[in-house]
Amino acid sequence: MAKQPGQKLKLLYLIQIFEECTDENHGITMPEIRTKLQQMMRLDKEPDRKSVYDDIDQLQDFGYDIIQEQTKTETYYKLASRDFEVSELKMIVDAIASSKFLSESKSRELIRKLEKQCSNADKSSLNRQIVMANRVKSMNTKVHYNVDALHRAIAENKQVKFKYFDFDLKKQRQYYKKGADYVVSPWQMLYSDDNYYLVAVDDGKIKHFRVDKMDGVDVLEADRVGEEIFSKVDMQDYQRYTFNMYGGKVEHVTLQFTNHMMGAAIDRFGRDILVQKADDKHFRITVPVAVSNQFFGWVLGLKNQVRIIGPDSVVEQWKALLDDVRGRYE
Repeated sequence: MAKQPGQKLKLLYLIQIFEECTDENHGITMPEIRTKLQQMMRLDKEPDRKSVYDDIDQLQDFGYDIIQEQTKTETYYKLASRDFEVSELKMIVDAIASSKFLSESKSRELIRKLEKQCSNADKSSLNRQIVMANRVKSMNTKVHYNVDALHRAIAENKQVKFKYFDFDLKKQRQYYKKGADYVVSPWQMLYSDDNYYLVAVDDGKIKHFRVDKMDGVDVLEADRVGEEIFSKVDMQDYQRYTFNMYGGKVEHVTLQFTNHMMGAAIDRFGRDILVQKADDKHFRITVPVAVSNQFFGWVLGLKNQVRIIGPDSVVEQWKALLDDVRGRYE
């Protein structure tokens, strides 16, 4: 007897039914399964009950965690476990939605894809109220392609070229080097302050570039250079002392904190900092810092809980900055 149209797809449709209509808290009856299969496969009549039982057995043998629960009146079938638990999906969705690295359209697209990893009943729980007030999202809709190309270049030991831009007063892209390409040797990707950065060797120096401000990233045939230069850089230290990846001359700066600010010091500089007691209420650390306005802004944010002790040159820069800011309001 000729098979019904689409009969070979019955197992796939059955998997879809279990993934969309069931989870550990929601089951489906055999009559409901047969009705859905008939509709999805456009059959003249419902599939034979025994054939559906056999299909479920095959899925279980393959590794699908399909279980059945018996109530007083009915038997329910459900897909009890999946690759991702709903709580895990919620965390991933939160990270995607709140990331300013991703454009809003890309965030929505990724979340829609994640919704396919849970049942229809759980999809609404992924629509979480995590709108970040005044959250700035990336305007570069192709940034994920940049990340992929850069990782590929690093894996294949190749140089890359790209154009690098910022925004002018009209919010239009303003390209550096008058639009000429940068050609660099990529060595490391960093994620800092919700942004991806490429750490590369350019003209014999270590430099970093924000990935969402790159345009036209292209992997070249030329092999990377600068391995000896890059090998001398400790990436963990590099990320700590650059303060949101803004450059500046690296100095060994001594900072004095009130004792209850140890957590803030560890968060910023790591657990390996050498701590010295200043007095009963204060401690000091000496750490490498790229001295920049961003570093001084961080110090200002901590108010009277931190003080720059040395070197004298950095203290004088700090005083000059404070005098300049005060002068603007006099």
